[in-house]
Amino acid sequence: MLEGSATKAYTDFSQFAEMRRNAQQAPNSSLEEVAKQFESLFINMVLKSMRDASFGDPMFDSNQSEFYQDMFDKQIAVDMAKDKGIGLANTLIQQMQKYMPSDKDATTNSNIKNNDPFILSRDTNKFNSREEFVNTLLPYAQTAAEELGLDPRVLVAQSALETGWGKSIGKLSDGQTSFNLFNIKAGANYNGSQYHKKTVEYLNGVPKLEAAKFRAYNNYAESFNDYVNLIKNSPRYQEALEQSSDSQAYLNGIQQAGYATDPRYADKINRLLQSMPQNSGVHEDEYV
Repeated sequence: MLEGSATKAYTDFSQFAEMRRNAQQAPNSSLEEVAKQFESLFINMVLKSMRDASFGDPMFDSNQSEFYQDMFDKQIAVDMAKDKGIGLANTLIQQMQKYMPSDKDATTNSNIKNNDPFILSRDTNKFNSREEFVNTLLPYAQTAAEELGLDPRVLVAQSALETGWGKSIGKLSDGQTSFNLFNIKAGANYNGSQYHKKTVEYLNGVPKLEAAKFRAYNNYAESFNDYVNLIKNSPRYQEALEQSSDSQAYLNGIQQAGYATDPRYADKINRLLQSMPQNSGVHEDEYV
């Protein structure tokens, strides 16, 4: 919880303005206070329902006594939620943290902005066309490509191949999207969110189905950030990175370095790349 933001009285309306400012600057840090406010409202509703269900005392019932009783109940609700509460706030926090962006992007080695329009709607994240796929991802690809010295369309084409134009992005166990555009696997040293799925691997040119663990992200920006960090910081991709001004040479380089086991991986991406015009958009009847 943010220091100094603890609820003291239900009449302290200035706290809501403070919560709004804090939520804009640090969403996760404000989540606990918002959850406690919601729990306070819930407790007050329960108390009010209990009062309404009772017959009361005719000797003391009056509009004035009901007014003060309502004030007393609201303050009780605030005080209960401020301490341990009834557990509702903690449950809300656990659920909402799955959808909240981090206060500080975990992948600080890249400048890609975390402005993903789908960040709070994982389960409805779908692309209606290849053109929509390209136009949505191109801004992220442009920022990532600047760091790698690549044509941004190379990254869009690679993500198109990896995800079937966004139709087969890996999903978490609850059915929500992983935002993993490049099918980066979760190795032994990876401690972030991950998911399991079957994937086709080639052994001596022969495809076979294997189970593997993959990384999961909060949004597309993180997916592009992680790809940039992987290519820039892994020694095996340095030779490919040195040829990034030549798209085909770069693709051949990451394939030879072991990014994928498909012997036609670079050629498939290049074919998708050639189907896209120089600015944006894609030909709908081209190879997938």
